[in-house]
Amino acid sequence: MQAIVGATSGSYDPGAGGCGSCGDRHHYGGGGQSASAGRHGIQRLGYRVLLPDETVGYIRQDYIFVQDGGSRGAYVLDDDTALRGGPDEHTYVVERLAAGQGVRVKRVVGEWYFVSANEKAGYVHRQHLTMTTASMASASMLKQGMEGQEVEKLQQELYRRGFLGKDGLTGTYSSATRKAVLEYQQAAGLGSADGVAGAETLNSIYDSSNDLKKETATFTQLKGSVILLDWFEGGEEWLHKGAKFTVTDVRTGLSFRARRFGGWYHADVEPITASDTAIMKRVAGGTWSWDRRPIWVTYSGKTVAASMHCMPHMANPTRSNNFDGHFCIHLKGSKVHENSKECPRHQACVTEAYRAGR
Repeated sequence: MQAIVGATSGSYDPGAGGCGSCGDRHHYGGGGQSASAGRHGIQRLGYRVLLPDETVGYIRQDYIFVQDGGSRGAYVLDDDTALRGGPDEHTYVVERLAAGQGVRVKRVVGEWYFVSANEKAGYVHRQHLTMTTASMASASMLKQGMEGQEVEKLQQELYRRGFLGKDGLTGTYSSATRKAVLEYQQAAGLGSADGVAGAETLNSIYDSSNDLKKETATFTQLKGSVILLDWFEGGEEWLHKGAKFTVTDVRTGLSFRARRFGGWYHADVEPITASDTAIMKRVAGGTWSWDRRPIWVTYSGKTVAASMHCMPHMANPTRSNNFDGHFCIHLKGSKVHENSKECPRHQACVTEAYRAGR
């Protein structure tokens, strides 16, 4: 167990039998083990001790082993934290520190830590730091409770990769962010799968050659931006013949690309490639079906609530896509070609898609 030892303040009588907080004789570090610490001052043979869980108390010097020149690692909790010239809010600012930045704590002065950071030294109030059990902190680390630009940057990357929803882009390392980081760490096979974004995690997630994304990334990114668009009030022109667009299945979160080639009361479409067809078949549960499904159609800056079935039929414009025919997409107000009437099942799925994505 590690401790940082600081000079005592106020009166402390070592003859009282041990800890100045409760009078008990505590053995930090267990039998036969020493607590690694740094010497920061003695008053009446006693030390003021800060434990890894930030418990503060007093210990007689003959009950603890002190390692001269020791230090503890810590991380800054908030952006724009002041590194000050003295242990007081009114002293000058040496430098502003960022959330997640690693520092070395050298001394405890009341409620302040004397730290080194960026080759500079100064004082930071304890409320702005979280301690580690290591003697040094890595260059950066983000964890629950922190906030600021670095947290926001991490959240944006988690969002881009599909591990965090749009509502999680808060700039605060929340429980949702921790869960997203943990899921990413597990998916990436990282050794530090603990929900804390340390050096290994940050290096991995910001690696431009790392293309790891969840299959449902598009679904996660689109949620919250879906609109209704009537087929006969701009929908048919928006999803014009020849348009190539993204279809996102609401129930599975999977996405594939498709192309409209025909239709007048609704869109007759086909998957663009054989890979798109394979994803569409997974959406259908492995078997082509006439069952209607709620979907989102993303094209030309809009994501619109829609419905489709997964049954290849009739015209088959592209032989190489492994889809023997075409399928139909309905927007709000679309009709069936055979009877010029709306399909209640398609319209129910359009409504479901809209409610899921607004």
